[in-house]
Amino acid sequence: MPRRSPVIFSAASLALSAALLPAFLFPITYLIAAMGGNVAWCIPPLEGCTDITHTALKTPESHVFRVAMPFVCGLFVAVWIIACDWIGSRGGAVGRREIRFRRLGVSAAIGLLVGEMVLQDRSTLWILHSVGATLFFLLTYAAIVIHSRSVNELEKSHPGSLSMASMASKRWIVRALTLMLVLAIAFRVADWSEGGRILQWLSTYSILAYIFTFAFDWRGHRVTLLTPAGSD
Repeated sequence: MPRRSPVIFSAASLALSAALLPAFLFPITYLIAAMGGNVAWCIPPLEGCTDITHTALKTPESHVFRVAMPFVCGLFVAVWIIACDWIGSRGGAVGRREIRFRRLGVSAAIGLLVGEMVLQDRSTLWILHSVGATLFFLLTYAAIVIHSRSVNELEKSHPGSLSMASMASKRWIVRALTLMLVLAIAFRVADWSEGGRILQWLSTYSILAYIFTFAFDWRGHRVTLLTPAGSD
């Protein structure tokens, strides 16, 4: 009979990895692209000279991006699943709302993976990329809003489940993302492409900051995965 042995992960470490890996990946691909003359030199989150997509469109930066992004998306899937399970582990209710933000977060990660894996310079399937990237931002925003409400309820029913700093950070990030969504629509109507690129960088790092707060919430929380370990 095949045996299965437990592999135990630190939930906080997974959250840190999910936040920090892309946080470093995007500047690295930008620097490679800029040094190769594929994008202009600037401070993209402030000047909007390029978006994240174009920091990974051409070689060699595209190779780095395509290798790293499946890991990034896999980590995003993991943190949203853990986020739902963690609420239950703290004594909170895991109902339709929690299942909804989990599904939204996982779907957003899958959309991102599909959208980024079709980046191939002149052969890029731009429609598929645009749909995947748009779904990532919209679905992740929805997941974050619903998750923030869930943890607010958890804190009310089980005080001390989250730190005051974590709760305050989540509230401010939700407000910032909401403002960015409104501005993104306004910039699209005004056809201000630089503003749209700036918002892409800022909203991406706001999402990563929200995921980063999970690391503080999940300290000491362990995730067990059963894997095949041979036969008797």
